[in-house]
Amino acid sequence: MSAHPEAQTAGTSGSPAVDAHLEVLLQLVASQPDARMAICLTTPGGIIGGQLVSPLTWADRWEEVVTEATARQQRSELMAQLPHTVQDALRQLGGEPDGRQSFIHLVDVTFMSAPAAPTAPVWRGRVSDISGWSLGSPS
Repeated sequence: MSAHPEAQTAGTSGSPAVDAHLEVLLQLVASQPDARMAICLTTPGGIIGGQLVSPLTWADRWEEVVTEATARQQRSELMAQLPHTVQDALRQLGGEPDGRQSFIHLVDVTFMSAPAAPTAPVWRGRVSDISGWSLGSPS
């Protein structure tokens, strides 16, 4: 048995293992809203590359994308504000129940496993669906 703690620790009550390295990285980015870092993720849907950002930065970008896509229609304002509304509610409730990040947030995304590598301005996925990751952009 190794003297070093495992990078992944089993969760309680059957929850998936936690990648401690990724969790620390997510916490660091969340605590510095202007931070961004190139990252590639392996998920059940394929390999995704983009800029890892805080939930707040992601929400700001979401708002920009929705506002641009809907040409500033009044009805779209609620949709544009949705991530900020949810994050405000989470803060009032004390954040995630176990203190860990449940979701990962990327901007300027490329779906590398798809033909022609389509892109998207924002992406949000469950941390529990990430089976591997690496820092940097693919070359």
